[in-house]
Amino acid sequence: MTAEMAASAHWSLDKDSVFPKTAIPANIDRQNYSIFPRKFYVDIERCCIQCRRWFIFFANEQKHWFEGLGFYVDADCTKCVDCRKNDQNIKLMQKRYQILSVKKGRNAKETSEIKRIALELFQLGYIKDQTIVDRIG
Repeated sequence: MTAEMAASAHWSLDKDSVFPKTAIPANIDRQNYSIFPRKFYVDIERCCIQCRRWFIFFANEQKHWFEGLGFYVDADCTKCVDCRKNDQNIKLMQKRYQILSVKKGRNAKETSEIKRIALELFQLGYIKDQTIVDRIG
């Protein structure tokens, strides 16, 4: 497969660095698209919008996104794996914080856990007021 063929696999690929030799066929029947399906997937070089590191959005990962998870084929991977995992961990911390913050009669272990989570969320800037962390106890 040539670079031109890879770029023509989907309209969004014409501006990206693609690796044509990594092409795998797509199953258009399993894609969620309105006009232009992806004919095949190729590894694509991207720059993470969060940490600014370069990463590869792998063809197999795209196949999973667009055919397995049902993401719309025009969706774009804008963050590297590390930043996506970090975002997921923060969401899990926020969810756990929410559950523990409304729980009546927290035990000592749960109080210690919510204090640790609150402090981490404060240090990351998700909790803006230090007194929220200080009041946990």
